[in-house]
Amino acid sequence: MYLDDTRDVEFSLEDAALSLGAERYREAQERKAKREGFEKTDAVAKLIKGAIPLVAAGLRKWMEQAAVAKGRKSVAFKPLQLLDADLVAYVSLSRTFHHIAKGGNLQDICEDIGNNIMVELEGRAIMEKDKKAAKRYLALAEGEAKETANARRHGKIAEALGVQLKWPRDRKALTGGAVLGVLLIELKDIFLQVSIHPDKPKVVQLTEEAAELLNSMVDAAAWLRPLHQPMLTSPRPWVSFHTGCYEDVRLSKTVPLAKVKSSAHRQAISKAITEGKMDIVLEALNAIQETHYAIDTRVLEAVLWTRSVGARPSPSFPASSLPEMPPRASDEAWAAMTKRERIALARQHQNLRNIRQAAGVEGAVFAVDMDTAQFLAEQGGFYIPHNLDWRSRVYAVPYFNFQRADHMKALFQFAEGVPLGANGGDWLMIHLANCGDFGKASKKPFAERIAWVREHELEVLMYARDPQGTFLDDSELGGWSKADSPFCFLQACFEYDAWMQSGFSQDFVSHIPIAADGSCSGLQHYSAITRSYEEAHHVNLVPRDTVGDIYQLTAEAALPTLKIAADNGDVYAQRILEVGFGRSDVKRNVMTYFYGSGKFGMRDQHMKDTMQPLADEVALRKREQHPYEFDVQRTDKDTGEISLQADGGFNCAQVLAAHTYQAVVSVAPKADEAASWVQAVAAILAHESLSLTWTSPTGMPIIQRYSEYTSKVVNTWLYDRKVLVPTSTDKVDAAGNVLTRVTMLVREAPTKRINKKKMRSASSPNVIHSMDAAHLQLSVVRAKEQGIRHFAMIHDSFGTHAGNMDLFGRVIREAFIEMYEGYCPLQEIDRHARSVLSDEGIEKLPPIPTKGDLELSLIRQSLYAFA
Repeated sequence: MYLDDTRDVEFSLEDAALSLGAERYREAQERKAKREGFEKTDAVAKLIKGAIPLVAAGLRKWMEQAAVAKGRKSVAFKPLQLLDADLVAYVSLSRTFHHIAKGGNLQDICEDIGNNIMVELEGRAIMEKDKKAAKRYLALAEGEAKETANARRHGKIAEALGVQLKWPRDRKALTGGAVLGVLLIELKDIFLQVSIHPDKPKVVQLTEEAAELLNSMVDAAAWLRPLHQPMLTSPRPWVSFHTGCYEDVRLSKTVPLAKVKSSAHRQAISKAITEGKMDIVLEALNAIQETHYAIDTRVLEAVLWTRSVGARPSPSFPASSLPEMPPRASDEAWAAMTKRERIALARQHQNLRNIRQAAGVEGAVFAVDMDTAQFLAEQGGFYIPHNLDWRSRVYAVPYFNFQRADHMKALFQFAEGVPLGANGGDWLMIHLANCGDFGKASKKPFAERIAWVREHELEVLMYARDPQGTFLDDSELGGWSKADSPFCFLQACFEYDAWMQSGFSQDFVSHIPIAADGSCSGLQHYSAITRSYEEAHHVNLVPRDTVGDIYQLTAEAALPTLKIAADNGDVYAQRILEVGFGRSDVKRNVMTYFYGSGKFGMRDQHMKDTMQPLADEVALRKREQHPYEFDVQRTDKDTGEISLQADGGFNCAQVLAAHTYQAVVSVAPKADEAASWVQAVAAILAHESLSLTWTSPTGMPIIQRYSEYTSKVVNTWLYDRKVLVPTSTDKVDAAGNVLTRVTMLVREAPTKRINKKKMRSASSPNVIHSMDAAHLQLSVVRAKEQGIRHFAMIHDSFGTHAGNMDLFGRVIREAFIEMYEGYCPLQEIDRHARSVLSDEGIEKLPPIPTKGDLELSLIRQSLYAFA
């Protein structure tokens, strides 16, 4: 495909993504319906395939009724008059499903739909008001990267023409709410609004019927596709806050350089860019998004086959079928139950509903992903645009990206290959052993990982040559599906087989990303900041013969305290030891501790990672009882009645968290001291309503400020299919649909008041996240200087070709040393705090923790710091 042709396709894709393609999608769906006979399938299938015209028709009907209605018109009336109903239908469906996949917060959906309508109106207003100005503006999308700040110029043109809208959040919510109201009526068999808990915001969910159909969906409906997609041409380079990455400026306007929380932060970043202080950040970001990818069709075929046979090699792979809901208990059976039994049954049913809901969303997302992968495979190559969060962390813009679950990550390979060279084959084998992690191979020295591959070469070749027949097998390993990362492991098997067929040639051109991961990177950063040799030793920053394992070390430190508690009669500690306690029970707690997780956060992690999955197994009748569950006394708030209820493992989770927290502090005291110091400074600043501010090692200003906001109550009326008979507080529309009042508390403007608790608790993780980001950025820039051009990066995971891994490994270590030899975040924070605090506040500042005796140069000699 020629470059001009590719660019035309890219513009066409973005046009569709912007909702201007809604009509084209609608026509395509109608043709497909005739060809595939959707009229023969059930009603929900028809709804999903024909959702856009149905919602569009509903919007037109709503507009007709609003036009003749008496009284003040809805704030949505005028904006919707100016836009095509198919366009609005497409946007509302796409954004609603996007949020359902993230929890379905109703207010977020309303505001997002409203914001997209506002952006579309601005673009159209410019076109209609001054076509010459519009042409000048649109030309910026096609110009060179040096023509910067397109969105800012858009704003100037819009402001000059008097068409810049700047809707407040309440107007966005009301406009989006009106559209969502139509959607809920027209697609009542797909979506419903529900209240999960009286004290929590309402959410929009899939109906049971829609969840079941979407779970088994093969061909994704148009409106399920995200607005932001991979690109066929290299993304437009970032040179300012508003450059964007997409060709169409209306789309790029929705993608800022950094997702900041305030105008002050945005201005600080823009100033730093103008002064050339963020050159490393921008160069790294551009290098990452200029990486040319291709779909690994070997893996794609395996993923599609796995789904088609209903297999599930890992929890991250979407379930192919929904669990059946048990029949409702009869009145007699219900009456005979104790309160505890009723609560347990209700909880079991709710768990099943949650599993079915999640499976429906995951099935639809999977269908969209596979559609995208198959399309990209036909194109030959593609790019993933990236931007930053407010702490400078690098994220992919499209949901289809390398930073996702195993089956998605393994779809990616580099479009251009690099010969393995002298040591690339070793790196390929290390990667293969890491992905399989059979016998905990990833925790062993490199030589043993390479030896593992050679010892299991027969199985590796079998997996590569017959993935369907070896998904499960009778070998020692049990099949490739038993790997820690099944599809990444299978991809490495494919590559190893191809290398073997070349005669294990150094000239073999490899395409798959090989990753080198930090060893508990949070503690690595704290070790460098505090110069703690002992803690650096725990996380492989200094040379050692064996691979350090901070997670195993913490588990060993927690075990004695658990035993003491059990001996003293703690029934929860006793149960934990009976079930079994080890490395896997502490890993996530330890990993997140260095990013700010406390006892409560650790408890919640145990609930999510261990207790809830066990409860799901009980609900699915895969397990008779929950191993960590205890009956506890609960008092009914209204009646005062005392009854026994199952705690779902909550108390064991609390005990696990307490002992893990105590253990990790004992093995990393200097890290704890540094984190506590940052939190103390943040609290002192918050007391004077001041932000915690620092500049990252790569030059990006970071402003942490959690303000308290003024809020405005916004009411909208939405269809609730569970309400059949209206009450005095409900409305009934012309068609007889009962509309219930939904109250939203819309955040308006920040006040001078500050959330002191959050300022303190979030400070230390935010600092470490920014250090992670800076190390990644510096590593990419230094690698680019050495000729490396392909980067597959996930925060503290550094990926490139196997043939470049020797060089990249050295660069990563040198970048880490370079970053900390001339920079200390504690000194940076202290310096800024002293420049803004009152004299009284300065007196409260604690002294910066003393540094240890770690020589950063030792990192050069460490084999396993990034492995």
